[in-house]
Amino acid sequence: MIQDFQNINTKTVFIGIIFLCIPLQNEAKTTPAHNHDPFEYFCDLCGCSTSSGSSSFGTLGNVSFLGLRYIYQDFKSKDGIFNNSPTSTERFNTYQLWGRVPISENFSLNAIVPYQGLNREFNDRSEHRNGLGDMSIIGWYQIKFYKKKTENEVGSDEEKELSAHRLNIGLGAKLPTGSFEESLADRINPGFQVGTGSFDAVFSVMHTYSNNQIGINTTATYYLKTKNKNEYRFGNQFSYASNVYYNVPFEKSALSPFLGVSGDVYNSIKQFDETLKDTNGNIVNGTFGSEFMIDEFIIGANYTFPISQHLFGGNVTSNNRFTIYLNYVL
Repeated sequence: MIQDFQNINTKTVFIGIIFLCIPLQNEAKTTPAHNHDPFEYFCDLCGCSTSSGSSSFGTLGNVSFLGLRYIYQDFKSKDGIFNNSPTSTERFNTYQLWGRVPISENFSLNAIVPYQGLNREFNDRSEHRNGLGDMSIIGWYQIKFYKKKTENEVGSDEEKELSAHRLNIGLGAKLPTGSFEESLADRINPGFQVGTGSFDAVFSVMHTYSNNQIGINTTATYYLKTKNKNEYRFGNQFSYASNVYYNVPFEKSALSPFLGVSGDVYNSIKQFDETLKDTNGNIVNGTFGSEFMIDEFIIGANYTFPISQHLFGGNVTSNNRFTIYLNYVL
């Protein structure tokens, strides 16, 4: 099945233009207006970077595609600095246009355009934030590997057989297309916004192995983050994810259930070059799900749950993440 995915029609490259033409309007509302405690925990995980790095950049088979993805995330956070401080429930809905478009035989362009719907519920009030999020663009260069010939085999270099391994090197950026407003800092957690306001570099390495019905997809990504115009800098971030899948072919379709592990490591946040206390953290997640392919469409869904976590001094708890997507294979 993976080989069939490689039949690419280069005329689809123009579809990538869609990623640059999303006329979404930002809006913000808070019910009612409220001034937060100055010690409120600023959380990069549960805010403008709601699609954490371990959410992945593509499908199991690392094919070229264009599609839609929905991500739901659920958190609990303290609303104060004391042990008995009340907690808030945070639910984040992220709607994404995403895809991987081939540019040449070994180079492709990956883009993600998110629209964020952020909600926080307290005992006496609720807060909402909606709008276009931060767009990501990554260029991927694929390195192919070939099987070694035996001593008895003859033939030219052009007749080399591809191995089951692929290595992709990614370099890109997260753009400040989402809104980050300083005026909201006194009444909404600065992390509870649809954008970071900063231009961040993205470095990624992806390895895929596919042999017969078994495959492994592993990605490691580092986010180098910069200051925004408000002298606010979210901490650099390292994300990783690895999934093992088993392909079950049918007559005109295929099912690929998978199990995996993922995680994120967050450095501390800084404002005016001073480190903010209890703003770093790490989390390790387990994941299970499946992809179903029929004709040129892939339907995927997965559930992610925390195995181990220590986020922002223990003041933020990640509960779960659910993802569903529909992709058209190019």
